[in-house]
Amino acid sequence: MITANEVYLALDKIMPFETQEKWDNSGLLINSGCSGDKVICCLDVTKSVVEKAIQEKCNIIISHHPVIFSAIKNLDSNSILHKIIKNNISVISAHTNFDKYRYGTCFKLSEFCGLHGEVEYKEIGVIIKLYETFNFEKFLTNIKNSVEIPVQYVKGNREILKVFVVAGCGKGMAEEIIYSDCDCVITGESGYHDMLELKEAGISTICVGHDESEKISVETLAHIIRNEFRDIEVISFIEKGIINYL
Repeated sequence: MITANEVYLALDKIMPFETQEKWDNSGLLINSGCSGDKVICCLDVTKSVVEKAIQEKCNIIISHHPVIFSAIKNLDSNSILHKIIKNNISVISAHTNFDKYRYGTCFKLSEFCGLHGEVEYKEIGVIIKLYETFNFEKFLTNIKNSVEIPVQYVKGNREILKVFVVAGCGKGMAEEIIYSDCDCVITGESGYHDMLELKEAGISTICVGHDESEKISVETLAHIIRNEFRDIEVISFIEKGIINYL
């Protein structure tokens, strides 16, 4: 049996919560004080995740996106938070501290996209210097074949050798990407003006979807907990994304 605090401390050794961005709200966000022998890892704490936790008699949920992000001014009896508290479930959310972890969301996205090359770690994001140069059309085809989902893209005017990879939302990072002298950025989602600024600098943008870019890392969290606590059951709960593609 383990407590949420023990799980929190184990994660804190690997991806310190103090490294999270100032605007973030990662950490042990709901502490029921109960111990358990099952943990569920997920991207978002949804109704389905909570129902699965109740069904499995699981007292600890570990999510990537924070279950509580901004101030709560009221709590309805039909809300997810009320259901969590009522059923003595604890929630730990590892968000930007997980993004900054060496083998966290950004590194996993680079693997997911089939990128191979020299790796340079940024505060958030990784730069992959590929072993060979590609024209954009060939590179885009490789990415689409790797992720097997439709993607959004803006084509720059460079051949692709250095790729900046940032999972989730890459909005607001155009200046850093330009300064890195990369030829392309792969992210979950970006902003129109960011993509326009990057295109003006000759840099291509490929967006694979916010949830698609991060749900692949749920199993990474599960693997970490399995290694730290050998005698408990760890469930990876990966839901279909809410965004549909034609």
